[in-house]
Amino acid sequence: MKLFNRKPALGIGIGVGFVGAVALALRYGLSRQAREPIPDGISPAIFSTRVVRTGFGEMIYHVSGSGDPLVFLHGVFLGASSYEWSKVYPRFVMDREVIVPDLIGFGESERPSTPMDASDYAEAIAEFLREVAPGRKPVVVASGLTAGIALLMAARHPELVSRLELFLPTGLKESGKWRAMGMLALSGIPGISGFVYRNYLARPPFVRGWLARIALADPASITDEMVAIFVTCARQYGAEHAILGFLRGRLAFDMHRRLGDVAVPVHVLWPDRATGFPADGGERVCRKIPHASLESLPGCGILAALENPDLVSDAIGRSLRGDPDDDEQ
Repeated sequence: MKLFNRKPALGIGIGVGFVGAVALALRYGLSRQAREPIPDGISPAIFSTRVVRTGFGEMIYHVSGSGDPLVFLHGVFLGASSYEWSKVYPRFVMDREVIVPDLIGFGESERPSTPMDASDYAEAIAEFLREVAPGRKPVVVASGLTAGIALLMAARHPELVSRLELFLPTGLKESGKWRAMGMLALSGIPGISGFVYRNYLARPPFVRGWLARIALADPASITDEMVAIFVTCARQYGAEHAILGFLRGRLAFDMHRRLGDVAVPVHVLWPDRATGFPADGGERVCRKIPHASLESLPGCGILAALENPDLVSDAIGRSLRGDPDDDEQ
């Protein structure tokens, strides 16, 4: 107002420019984007694609093999999907029925605008397990925030799972990092968040930068395939709802409060080069779980399943066979 009183012409010009920017954001932020095809690389050809209907939406999943069920759950991040485990899970189809879904809001699954929290995701995963493995108790492999949610699910529904293989489990509540990450998403102006998401976050330069600075231990590990699949998944219609909810902290929860209630065996894989996660984080988690073991993964970052699939596959395989490891505690 002081500027307007001193220089009304300049003040009007700034006001018109601001209104124009908001109008542009509304135009692109609220418009429906055409659905982009998911690249074939998201799932190996030997896997068939099926769908399960849950109370929170439809979940697409890929399945192959026979034997005891082994379920892989991807983490929660920009452009997340079952692709995260795509270099690991095909190695287990000779001995097990491998089941790999996209979580609600991600990948090829339904992307509802209704916000979901950690409790909702725990119940959605429970519904999914009842449908795909009725009467059986699968081993569940999960990463990141979804690994934390898998612990919550197992505490509530121990009858649904035989064992948990968890890579970098977190509830994010303890770190509070989601607060800083969510600043861009907290704008109260309708359409601005969607505009920023589609025109900045869900674009190749941002995704490539996130992979180089945060997700991977070695930036040289980035491939064009990674960037293309993450960007394509991030740009699916409605994909912004889940990730913006995550950035606002809606999925953060106190994971440590429920660790003592987890009755099934838990094997924790902890990467030693995960940005923002201290090296002793795995020890703190395992101390609170009645039946837990810990294995350190050297030279690994947040997306070790894509960056170091041999190391991750070997660690999971040894755990499933019951083979001891020198680094395991």
